[in-house]
Amino acid sequence: MFKTIFLTVAALFLAVGPALADGMDGRFGVTLKAGALVPLKDAFIEATSETKNGLAYGGGLIYGFSRHLAGELDVTHAASLGVRQSGVKVGEVSMTDIALGLQYRLTPDSRLVPYIGAGVDVITGELDNNNGDKFDLSWTVGGHVNVGIDYFITRGIALSADIRGVYAAKGDVGSSRLDYDPRCVIGTIGLRLFLPEHLAL
Repeated sequence: MFKTIFLTVAALFLAVGPALADGMDGRFGVTLKAGALVPLKDAFIEATSETKNGLAYGGGLIYGFSRHLAGELDVTHAASLGVRQSGVKVGEVSMTDIALGLQYRLTPDSRLVPYIGAGVDVITGELDNNNGDKFDLSWTVGGHVNVGIDYFITRGIALSADIRGVYAAKGDVGSSRLDYDPRCVIGTIGLRLFLPEHLAL
């Protein structure tokens, strides 16, 4: 039974061939994703000694300007990055990265589409310490570079994996006279859903 199902699915995949992706020229898509955010500096918050990695999730919109070039608006949120001082947890940080970028897609008409990208980022967040105090992380601006791959299951559905390096200027931590360093690496896997029609801007 399982062998029959497997052979049937394999035959369908072979029958549709690489044309499933059919390029992204003029097509809109929606991305949903989840993964991890890894701070590049242990002292993410000044005067602390360690910030743990955290769950990252989010999504965005993508639009194909041509067969090879796509634009993407992306929002990634990390909800719980544990902050420690000398091994003792002193609080938690949340961080939100809003990014606008471009992708260059290397094999736009294939089922498997690797891409490289870059763009600008604006970042903010919040620090909750163990005393119940909350401090807003001021907005800061930076940029990102990323590499990834989309695997088209059908013309309108693709699995996606992305690794992104984010670099941004330090920002203030509320009125605490401390600052934070938002440089990080974000790795996610997700799902892209594309509209089938070619739409004009």
